[in-house]
Amino acid sequence: MWSRGFILLCAIVFVVGLVTGPVQMLFPVYAETVLEESALFAALLRALPIGLGGISALIGGTLSDRFGRKLTVLIGMTGAVVVGTLFTTQIPLFLWGILCYEGIASGFKTAGGQTYLISSVSPERLGLATGLYFISSTVGNAIGSAVAGEVIDRTSYSTFGIGAAVLAGVLFVGACFSLPRLAHASETQGKRQGIWKSTLNVEAYLKLIRRREMQMLVGLRVFPTYYWGSVNLLMPVLIERIAGVKATGYYGAVSLLFAFGCQLAVGRICDVVGHRAPALVANAIVTLLAFGVAFFHNSFIGLQVFGILGAGAAWALSTTIPRFINEFTEPDEKGHGVGLTHLAWSTGFLLGYVASGFLVYISVHVPFIVAGISLIFSTGIAYRLWWTNIGSTN
Repeated sequence: MWSRGFILLCAIVFVVGLVTGPVQMLFPVYAETVLEESALFAALLRALPIGLGGISALIGGTLSDRFGRKLTVLIGMTGAVVVGTLFTTQIPLFLWGILCYEGIASGFKTAGGQTYLISSVSPERLGLATGLYFISSTVGNAIGSAVAGEVIDRTSYSTFGIGAAVLAGVLFVGACFSLPRLAHASETQGKRQGIWKSTLNVEAYLKLIRRREMQMLVGLRVFPTYYWGSVNLLMPVLIERIAGVKATGYYGAVSLLFAFGCQLAVGRICDVVGHRAPALVANAIVTLLAFGVAFFHNSFIGLQVFGILGAGAAWALSTTIPRFINEFTEPDEKGHGVGLTHLAWSTGFLLGYVASGFLVYISVHVPFIVAGISLIFSTGIAYRLWWTNIGSTN
């Protein structure tokens, strides 16, 4: 498991997390305090990039299977170089352009990164490796959020943005030369395909989505990330209103550091008992916590407790997904499996982000109640997967 490629991959996602995590956490606050816009504006401004990320993950999945994991990772990393500049402008056209490009690049980063992960470790160690992979991103997000809160509080948003862009640029150059290239199942096949088929390969995705288990896996991504989209939009705004931008940055840091422990524990558990039972437990826990946020949204302590615990449970659930992908796909379908599930993730996140921007005008309770209902559906899917597995072993 401790190959040079895996270690460097974790280092890359750590530094990318340093840059992109704070931007995602603090953009709703930036929109409200600097741009003097509403939470709905932030939701709509991010809606198109999130959708583009899901579509680009389909393309990235195909490119990863046909032309290599490293190339796809590198394309995805360019988004981190660009997104820091989001905090250096207030011009709507530039904001749209930056977010759209980052959204497209994020799809390539996810498709390339997760297929690189699956290809660089043995299946029996994939749970722990997945935990470490996500932990690298989580710790990067946590440290980046804390640093961003301090830097912005002491200087300005633009100072942090420029520094983030420079750091991501240095990382990209280093990855071009140091990240090993991995062999893949379609090493030569992709070179014989037409441009369209090699770019998207619709037939392969249709073949995947016809499978019952992949349909359930898509549901396992859409419904929980509806909740995660709601949380990402509303929690920073709610905490900033109560305690300020510095507290918002530290909330992001603490919640992600807690998620770090959950990911490590769940990854190890998956390698011992499998991934279906942990997915069910994590789903059930985050469902209860979503309703907790709904009823304690006026309390700073309540937001901290339910938000931090919810982040840990949500990331624990995500840790099980690469093992599901590895189980449900063939060796030459790994990239396609990641692309399809990331499209599902983007769809759920987009729906949660935008719907919550509208629903919050009814009441702050409502977005989290709706998110809790969506998690009830995903818990049902996780139960079905767990029960099916139990039945097949009897």
